[in-house]
Amino acid sequence: MSTASESLPGRVAVFGAAGRAGRAITAALLEQGLHVDAVLREPSRHDLPTHARLRVLRGDAQRPDEMAESLRGTDAVVLAVTPFTAPPSSFDGFDLDYYAGIVRGVDAVWQRPRRRLVAVGLTATLRLDSGQPVMADPTLFPPGLTPFAEAHARQLPALAGTTLDWAILAPPAGFGAAAEPAGSGAATEPAGSGTVPEPAAGPGYRLVPEPLTREQATARLTHARYARAVAAEVVHPTVHAARVAVVPVVG
Repeated sequence: MSTASESLPGRVAVFGAAGRAGRAITAALLEQGLHVDAVLREPSRHDLPTHARLRVLRGDAQRPDEMAESLRGTDAVVLAVTPFTAPPSSFDGFDLDYYAGIVRGVDAVWQRPRRRLVAVGLTATLRLDSGQPVMADPTLFPPGLTPFAEAHARQLPALAGTTLDWAILAPPAGFGAAAEPAGSGAATEPAGSGTVPEPAAGPGYRLVPEPLTREQATARLTHARYARAVAAEVVHPTVHAARVAVVPVVG
């Protein structure tokens, strides 16, 4: 497992590239000059922008053995998959090892000297400075979605049991906000412009190890800013075998 902050040139596979986070991450990786494989279960259902360094592949993160040939030429993997497009009415039959199984499968079939994996985490799994995880506070996370949070939580020990060079980057509860607080480094946009504010300079985010304050856990963060954090951890890794939060820069 690599532990040095080295550049990872070449090809990156993004599982779940058609989701909101996945699309933003794919765009951020392309901006870094990387070749990106957008891995989708049903490519015909999604319309990703064309790009000379982007190819769309049919694949299922739960069946990584079917992707073994493609992964041979992959330097890094981003896991941005989700089992639901919207909160389900019931979790009956839901596999709590959904994410853990994906991790173990990827580790088993991906044979490369350098294997960097960055996973999109879930706010609910983060530990607060009170000692409790976010999911334990019903004012921060709906109790009815606990099975989904538990599935994300099981990803951590699953990754720890692999030889992957991994990192989990968890966004705050305000993930996907159309605007961010004043002083966060975001450029000002006219009300109703429909444009997601971007930082005037610098990355506009920072990586915070657990435990988090309640303010950090509930911060607002755009998909684009989060995606830059993921892309940076693919290209120049700084987080190894750890879960961190991505929060906006304030002040």
